[in-house]
Amino acid sequence: MNLSIKEKMNNSKDSAWLSDNLTSEESVIVKYIAQIAATIQRQRKAKGYTQQELANILGVSQVMVSRWENGEENFTIATLARISKALGMALYNPLEKRVV
Repeated sequence: MNLSIKEKMNNSKDSAWLSDNLTSEESVIVKYIAQIAATIQRQRKAKGYTQQELANILGVSQVMVSRWENGEENFTIATLARISKALGMALYNPLEKRVV
């Protein structure tokens, strides 16, 4: 049975290391999601927005913003583009080596 990353993370409570139950690919994904989540929260606060205010700008619920900031959501490029625009940030496309 294949477990989701979230299920594996929940099951890892019995482990001394979070990554014990994750593949190396999943560990990289979790790391990037955590970095993106922290960046969204930091930039939102720097802009002086509450989660609700950012949610209103983006047309989503406050719960969704909370999920983004808690690393509970895997981002699509479209979602990242909308968030970055709302927060006055740029997305960097490493394949094209340019900001989008």
